[in-house]
Amino acid sequence: MWVFTYKFDEDGYLLKYKARIVVRGDLQDQYGDTYAATLAARLFRALMALACAFNLNAMQYDVPNAFLNATLNRPLHVRTPDGFQDRYGQILRLLRALYGLKEAPRLWAIHLQASLRKLGLHPVQGFPCLWMNDRIILFFYVDDIIILYHPDYQEDFEKLERQLIKLYSLRQMGNVKWFLGIRVERVLASRQLYLVQDAFINKVCTEFDLIRSDGRYPSTPLSSTSRLLPYDGVSDPLLTKTYQRLVGNLAYIEIMTRPDVAHAHSILSRFLINPGPVHLSEIKHVWQYLYGTRYLAISARGGEPTQTFATKINSTLPTFFGAADASFGDDVETRRSSAGYVFMLYGMPVDWKATVLRSVTRSTTEAELYALSAAGVESQYWDRFCRNIGFTLHTKKALWCDNAQTVRLVQGDSDRIQTKLRHVDIHQMWLRQEVEAERITVEWKPTAEMPADGFTKLLPRQKHENFVRQLGMKDIRHLIVKDVPCPVPHP
Repeated sequence: MWVFTYKFDEDGYLLKYKARIVVRGDLQDQYGDTYAATLAARLFRALMALACAFNLNAMQYDVPNAFLNATLNRPLHVRTPDGFQDRYGQILRLLRALYGLKEAPRLWAIHLQASLRKLGLHPVQGFPCLWMNDRIILFFYVDDIIILYHPDYQEDFEKLERQLIKLYSLRQMGNVKWFLGIRVERVLASRQLYLVQDAFINKVCTEFDLIRSDGRYPSTPLSSTSRLLPYDGVSDPLLTKTYQRLVGNLAYIEIMTRPDVAHAHSILSRFLINPGPVHLSEIKHVWQYLYGTRYLAISARGGEPTQTFATKINSTLPTFFGAADASFGDDVETRRSSAGYVFMLYGMPVDWKATVLRSVTRSTTEAELYALSAAGVESQYWDRFCRNIGFTLHTKKALWCDNAQTVRLVQGDSDRIQTKLRHVDIHQMWLRQEVEAERITVEWKPTAEMPADGFTKLLPRQKHENFVRQLGMKDIRHLIVKDVPCPVPHP
């Protein structure tokens, strides 16, 4: 069948009209394996932070009609699209992975990976869509490709680029500016890199008529006094659909670039089935907060300009740490505790989570153990990442916690919690094991210095602004909008 679409640029301006012949995959009842891995958002953030820190060039490419490069691995027939029946008959045998085919993404991924192997790259085990050799890092999301390399290896990069262009007729897009709806702003003079989604926020708020005429917007994602409970009536279908769409869009932006709304998303996503007017009002409140802070970006800072990729890749990592926190029994309905963590790399939050514990805990210390254990497990992911790309951490990974009793427990300075709850004891003993083996270092930090505090509780304005600063988030309106002065930095 034919599909007619409009192609827009990143700011919403029309670029061209597109007509594409596709397969009706929704009618396909026979198909093999369809799984095709995609790049994790946290990997993209970490790689951008490393590019900033190591002074790496980041070049972007697009593969035109990517799926059509892959051939089918079995006979498959389709109906001839309108306009071609007189010439080709009613039925055609499909030779290529046409768009719409359920297997198409997987077949394209297999084809691209085979090509990368032939070009001398190898996959980074455990991290899908990430490939490298000793001089170049390449990662992709379906048909969007980014290559990272140090200027010292310009010849190696140009050779790889020529080979890829010959294979796939790549569209060269220059230095990365947009990726997966994320604006990438890089200031080479000050060695800063920013990731922001102002265009997406503007699009959603325009669609749902959330832009205020008076220009006044909330200063926090949710009111610090909000205590949302399940709606005791029957939700209107239109209200439910609107609420679900807004929460779904919120999930996307929270996962990608806005850790400051993670706790708000965790709360509001609990009411997707039967939301009431209060819930709809609160999700609109979050989006209006986002619109008022749409130029707020997560940022990374660079090292010395004289450092090269080769020497820097194995040097001491100046900034990598995690922080975990919990809010004991704060869910009014279930009395389960909120928990969250964040990992920072070169000043950029690269990994975060705000959630509710699956079981009720009996004390603040138990809740903190859960949160710290989750962060400890996640730190092993980053261990593998650094090890597999050849990036050596010469310092122990520090996990911050603001509960002194929990820190003493995992360091072995206090007796074990006496509990008959086996799952609590397992978290406790696993953390002790990792600390004793010196794979994790747990440090106490006061709550005022904890960047994980805002992942577990609603904060008043002043504390929320401090939370945003601790996450290294900065307003970059002056880099995006012309004639806007640079804001005075916070002390």
